Amino acid sequence: MSKPDVAAERKDQIVRATVECITKHGYHNFSMQDVARTAGVSKGIIHYYFLNKDDLMMSVLDRVAGDIENIMATDMGSITDPVQKLRIFMSVGFDVVRGTKEYYQVNMDFWTQINQKKEVRQVISRHYAKFRESCARVIEEGVKAGVFKNVNPHYYASLVIAIIDGISLQWLFDETVYEYDEVVKAASQQILDGLLAR
Repeated sequence: MSKPDVAAERKDQIVRATVECITKHGYHNFSMQDVARTAGVSKGIIHYYFLNKDDLMMSVLDRVAGDIENIMATDMGSITDPVQKLRIFMSVGFDVVRGTKEYYQVNMDFWTQINQKKEVRQVISRHYAKFRESCARVIEEGVKAGVFKNVNPHYYASLVIAIIDGISLQWLFDETVYEYDEVVKAASQQILDGLLAR
């Protein structure tokens, strides 16, 4: 294995351990020693790869959002039907809260930092822009194909993401609030009903 591969693997190991620590202890309550212990490395190794805790945290934020972006891109990659693509986008988005709760937990912890740390706001904003753009492209394809109504793709993409986030966050705070699968199914159908050309 080449040195760049070893470095990338080690950084990934540290970032994933940090996600685990944030999920377990919260953004403010974990230490670099916790990360080192979880990753099975020394604190010196962490500082070799990351300048400081903020640098590590930016990598964590990039990682958790990047993982979701990659899943969406892979799952939609071979699909040509815009309706099916949008269904996949929504399905992956809604599944994040159950499949990778740490994404929402880490994201919420980061949201508490947006007024104190400009770079956190920028990173979160950049990832939301990527999700919106991905969804908007699907909607635009559907509009061009005559499958979807002639809507503003970026506006509708923002609405789709807001619905996914709102439903997911409510359920994350209280899993007894509603039957998640039923609400997801109803919300997904309402989104499609609002888009489909008749």
